Amino acid sequence: MPETHAVDLAALRHLTESGYGFYRNAASARADDLLVRSQAADALHRIADTISAAIQAAHAALPAPSRQQPFPDAASMASIRAMRALHDRIELLQTRLRGAAALPDSDFSRVVPTESVRQELVALDVALLATTATLRADAGAVAAVNDAVTAREAFAARGKR
Repeated sequence: MPETHAVDLAALRHLTESGYGFYRNAASARADDLLVRSQAADALHRIADTISAAIQAAHAALPAPSRQQPFPDAASMASIRAMRALHDRIELLQTRLRGAAALPDSDFSRVVPTESVRQELVALDVALLATTATLRADAGAVAAVNDAVTAREAFAARGKR
């Protein structure tokens, strides 16, 4: 069993324990969407906090300016800037998830009836949560989370037509 499949099963199990209904009931479809987006945004928030702590630690590790070394080491500052850029990208993704709902309430009635559309949305949800779990282990995987959020937004755009 591939590693990503195991993560997918764990994400589905966690969702199911949280009350995720796999978009089977039109009355709870919006709640399913909100649950997934909330869990993914919470994971991103925890990751952003970890990166913020790393940035603070890096700043604290910089030596105080002196006559011989009035400016911090260029490599250290480049590392701090890279961490800040990563933090900003994660915060942007979190904002996109916490922002407007993927589909308005009235559009969820289009999601539930067909099995293929419902399965596609479940797969997108699992991919989103699996990529945020991957991001916890590898902060360089922000692009994968961005792709997962973009895929859900593209799905939502199709539903609004």
